Amino acid sequence: MFPSEKNSLPVPPKRPQPPPKDSGKGPLPSYTAATASSSSQPQFQTRFASVSMHMEDRLRFLYFPAETFNLCRQVVISIWKRGLQDERDYAGSKELKMYGHPWRGWGDEAIDATRLICAILETLHGQGWVLMLNTDISNKNSDKDTLLFRHQVPSPAECDWCCIMFSKMNRIQFVDGMQSQFPHALPPYKLNRVQSHSPHSRGVYVLKLNGSPWCANGTETMEVRALLLVLLEVLEIEGWTVYASVDQKNGSKNFSETDTWHCCRPKGWARGAPVYHN
Repeated sequence: MFPSEKNSLPVPPKRPQPPPKDSGKGPLPSYTAATASSSSQPQFQTRFASVSMHMEDRLRFLYFPAETFNLCRQVVISIWKRGLQDERDYAGSKELKMYGHPWRGWGDEAIDATRLICAILETLHGQGWVLMLNTDISNKNSDKDTLLFRHQVPSPAECDWCCIMFSKMNRIQFVDGMQSQFPHALPPYKLNRVQSHSPHSRGVYVLKLNGSPWCANGTETMEVRALLLVLLEVLEIEGWTVYASVDQKNGSKNFSETDTWHCCRPKGWARGAPVYHN
């Protein structure tokens, strides 16, 4: 009996496999909390803080360094001529209570309160505290915005500041900037919106509009918004950008309140240079 051909053939030796290519990276280390904490790289940490307006006469500063709060405190003393009534720690914040009623939004107090918030924004901006957002987180009739800041290094470029107030039912007040430029910059088809414009007090120029644009109905609602777009165009031509639009006035049972625009422009800006929005 002949052996089968299959059994008679020699079995070839196995070919050795080439070693795996070396990626140069080596085996991946297992990740543990100890590995993360032992990193030699410094960990980046952003700091946040807030400024909020309460009742009719209070400011609260939350999580700012002591030196930054002290600067803001000096700003309040300097701008709010009626003075400070009280100061205390309140639920982790530093609270300043002022004489008078800055958040009522009436008369000269409203203008001083606008200058006060603008000066605080300017001071914090110079210390590297840049506004991230302003937000309304209250359902109270007298609610106002809370301003949330993020700290950055280096601090932004130094700026000039001004404000625009939308007051009563039909007035725009320019505070410490723009002055009488806006009404003259209006296109002819918008001039019929203007009833009058004139200086009001030192650094304040008032534009009175026809109708009741801040309580508009019907087609007037869109005419008012078109007017705001023109206002933004004029601001940008002059190098200004709206840094914050802040609700800083108490509302009432039947009415809410309009915002105040706080605007800034880099110092030394020249007409025709780019305008960067913060």
